[in-house]
Amino acid sequence: MKASALSLITLFISLANQSPVNVNLDPGTKQLCAQAGNLKPENLTEADRMAYNKAVSDDSLYQIWEVAEQISRNTRYLQQPKNEQTLQLICQGGFAPAEVKYAVLDAYDHWQHQKPFQFDLCQYVTSGVGTAFCTNRFAGEQQLARNNRQEGAIRHLSPSQQTAIKNAVQMANDFFEHKARHEELHSGSSHSAFRIESVSVQNDRYLSQIIDTLSGSEPEDIPALEEADLTLEQTFSNLTQRLKAEPIEDINLEVSAEDLESVQRAWRSYRDQTAALLTSLNPNLTQEDWLGILAAERIRQLSELQEYLDLSED
Repeated sequence: MKASALSLITLFISLANQSPVNVNLDPGTKQLCAQAGNLKPENLTEADRMAYNKAVSDDSLYQIWEVAEQISRNTRYLQQPKNEQTLQLICQGGFAPAEVKYAVLDAYDHWQHQKPFQFDLCQYVTSGVGTAFCTNRFAGEQQLARNNRQEGAIRHLSPSQQTAIKNAVQMANDFFEHKARHEELHSGSSHSAFRIESVSVQNDRYLSQIIDTLSGSEPEDIPALEEADLTLEQTFSNLTQRLKAEPIEDINLEVSAEDLESVQRAWRSYRDQTAALLTSLNPNLTQEDWLGILAAERIRQLSELQEYLDLSED
């Protein structure tokens, strides 16, 4: 997943004045943290100590909590000291006070009752920033899984075919990101997270389409290209005119006619390269067949915009 998948402003908000206890905590949470005391880095393994020192130095969003996750899973520590170190790090890191409060309560309970505890920061995020952070992290894990799946599916192909597939996958990802940012209706405080999730889902589908085509599978419905192109042109023209008259504007959302035209240009390149690739992988379908299939897919995408505009006029 590219760094552009999330707003850099959202992803890398620094935690000001990082101290052993987060200064933004409510009195009750501060009291629990005071009982745990301050972390002693010399009691950590060398790897964890280096990760902790880097987190303090970088002072980046949730980085100290990621160290807490790492320590809570390290089997080289005894359970009770590990619970205490995890709690100390939770008290020191975090982003939103409410997130820290509930993470501290949970970690404190496990520490006091000497119960095994593996910290997962994404179980406690409540803010839009936290949601975006965890969505981006999960998308990165999904990208690794896709890469492994892709390599397994294409390893038997010729080098030229492997290169063509990898280029197409990258091209498709670029298109999905462009569409998610300039056409899809992601709004609100978690708009970045919604965009990232959407791109990841579309990448999964695209790779599945390639793998299915390699296995000889064919879509059940193959629309006539001429009819699909006509419907698509009418749908696109109608939406463009409506957006020229009144662009879509909401919290963290803006879709104009220029945005739609930009996405449509990117889609045409995506369509042509995808149709050519899939035809080369399974000649049972012609390039015209794939162009019709992709046109029908694009009509379904634009129908979401159409429905949104229809509802906004009611």
